[in-house]
Amino acid sequence: MIKGDTKVHSLYGSPVAHSLSPVIFNTIFQKLSLNRAYVPFEVSRENLKQAVEAARTLGFDGFNITMPHKTAVLEMLDRVDKNAEESGAVNTVATTKSGLVGYNTDGEGAIRAIRSYGFEPNNKRILVLGAGGAALALVHRLSSENNNIRILNRTLDKARLIANNATGIGRVSCEELTKSNLEQGMENADLLVNTTPIRTSTLVSRLKIPINTIKDTGWIFDLAYDQPAEPVPIGRGTISPLEMLLHQAALSYEIWLNETAPFDLMRSSLADYLGKDWR
Repeated sequence: MIKGDTKVHSLYGSPVAHSLSPVIFNTIFQKLSLNRAYVPFEVSRENLKQAVEAARTLGFDGFNITMPHKTAVLEMLDRVDKNAEESGAVNTVATTKSGLVGYNTDGEGAIRAIRSYGFEPNNKRILVLGAGGAALALVHRLSSENNNIRILNRTLDKARLIANNATGIGRVSCEELTKSNLEQGMENADLLVNTTPIRTSTLVSRLKIPINTIKDTGWIFDLAYDQPAEPVPIGRGTISPLEMLLHQAALSYEIWLNETAPFDLMRSSLADYLGKDWR
């Protein structure tokens, strides 16, 4: 039950109606008898600054940031940690005595999700689709290992910015997202990470690429989970975006509450809501 002293967490983004974060957090808060609530808010680009100030004024204990605000929010915070600053994006904000502090759990959440499937993302050929806030964080994290990363994006300047800002030992290049570049990239990729809102199977279909072309890719990791995935004939398997969502939620929990997240309980809560486990 929400009371006068209930600590509030929120999600800012557009769209947010599909988000499963409220399910994870509110179920956990209830099961652990924590006097907290998590509320999603549809926030436009124009209203982001007002939304951040509202969280500050109303004393929210912390909030998450999702598309399309992960980069724009940086300048609205009092401080960002080193990882968020280097990756150029924020997806988790904590309220502290010194103000609003931004963090980024996208990269670490993705790495944990990838490794949980038995794939070791080191010394690999990785194809990244998209150049938004999630791509920024993932390339930053993946480039810290000795990987060969290739970014494809419709707007080449955005992809080039990510490539040029990568500070790790990995080799990062970029090209325009076209039919030929995607076909070529999939031919030898150990891992395809699709950070765009369009699932890989849908993107391949729109570009009229034969579905069997995907079979040469080792693994596919779609970050979008609001649309069902079509079965695709790939080399080894697919990494569920729900796995990354769960690891991100656990990391946010630890930032906000400064204690170890109840990961197994979070997984079972989400699986119960969905009616099945995604693994």
